[in-house]
Amino acid sequence: MTESNLAAEAAQRLVAGDRAAALSLYLRAWNRPDDEVAERIFDLVSEWGDIDAALRTVEAEAQGGNPAAYEALAELLVELERPKEALAALRSAADGGRDVTLMIASVLADELGDRRQAEEYYRQALVDDNPRALNDYGAFLSEDDERLDEAVDLLRRAIERGDTMAAGNLGRLLADEEKYEEALPWLKQALDAGHRSVLAVLGETEHALGDLESARTHLRKALAEEVTGAHFAYALHLADTGAPEEAVRHYEAAAKEDGETNAYLNLALLHEELEQWSRADHHYREALAHQDETAYVYYAQFLADRNRGDEIGALLKSAEEQLDVDEEDLAELRTLAEESRSGRS
Repeated sequence: MTESNLAAEAAQRLVAGDRAAALSLYLRAWNRPDDEVAERIFDLVSEWGDIDAALRTVEAEAQGGNPAAYEALAELLVELERPKEALAALRSAADGGRDVTLMIASVLADELGDRRQAEEYYRQALVDDNPRALNDYGAFLSEDDERLDEAVDLLRRAIERGDTMAAGNLGRLLADEEKYEEALPWLKQALDAGHRSVLAVLGETEHALGDLESARTHLRKALAEEVTGAHFAYALHLADTGAPEEAVRHYEAAAKEDGETNAYLNLALLHEELEQWSRADHHYREALAHQDETAYVYYAQFLADRNRGDEIGALLKSAEEQLDVDEEDLAELRTLAEESRSGRS
C-alpha cells in the first residue's frame, strides 16, 4: 500500500474513533519528521489524551518490524523532554537501517548538550554525503563564536548545492554579527524559497538598514504566523520608532510566551524611559533572576539615579559571585558603589 493510501486509510480509522489503528497506519506512512504525515501523527498523539497509550502504540509498531516508527517515537519523546529515551529510539532506528545520523546529532547537541559527540555524527553525515549535512553542520557550528568561519564555509557550500534553508541560516548568522547588508540577500532568497521562519530576522535586518516599511510588513507577518522571535524583534522595532507602550506588550509576550530572557532588561529600560519606576525596578530584578549579567550595570545606574545608592553594594557582591559577569562591568559596578559610599560620607 502506498504512503498516500496508508494516510487516507488512517484518516478513515481516526474518524471512526480507532486512534490506535490510525496511528499504526500513519506510522507505516512515515517518511521524514517534517512532512505532512509526521504532523498528523503529532496532532493525533497530542489530542489522544493518554500519552502513555500513544507511546505504547508507537513502540509496538516499531518492535513489530517498522524501524521508521522509532523515528516518530524519538520525535515524540523529544517533545516530552525525554531526550535519553529519544536517543535510544534513534539508535534502534539506525539498527533497523534508517538514516538517522543527523537526528542523533541534533538530540545530542540540542537536548543533551553533548556537542563533542554531536559533532562526530555531523561529520559522519558529511562522509555519508547526506544532502542536509552541510546545512545542519553549519547551523550547529554557527552557535560557536570561535568557529563562525567554518560555519559560513559549510553554509555557502550547502547553498551551492541548492539548499535554500542554508541561505536562511547564513543570513541569520550574518545578521547576528550585525553584517546586515550581507545578510539581506540570503534572507530574501530563503523567504522566496518558502522558508517563512526567516520573517522575523528579515524584518530585524531591514529595520537595521533603515527600511522601516518593509521591516514592519515582515515583522507583522512573522507575528501572524507565530514565527519564533517575532515578538522580540517587533518590540525592538516599535521601541525604536516611537511606540514604547506597544513595545512593552510585545516584550512581555516575548518573555512569557517565547522564553526570551533578554526581554526583561529591555522592559526595564522602557519602563524607566516611561518613568514607571516600580515597573522598571521589577523588571531589572527579573532580568537578574534570569541570569542576564548585562543587567547589573544598568540596574546599578538606575539605583544611583533614584537615590538608592546604598543598595549598589549588595548588587556588586551578587555580581562578584557570578562567573559570567564581564570584568569591565564589574569595574563599573565598583565605581558606582564607591561613588554611592562617597556621597553618603
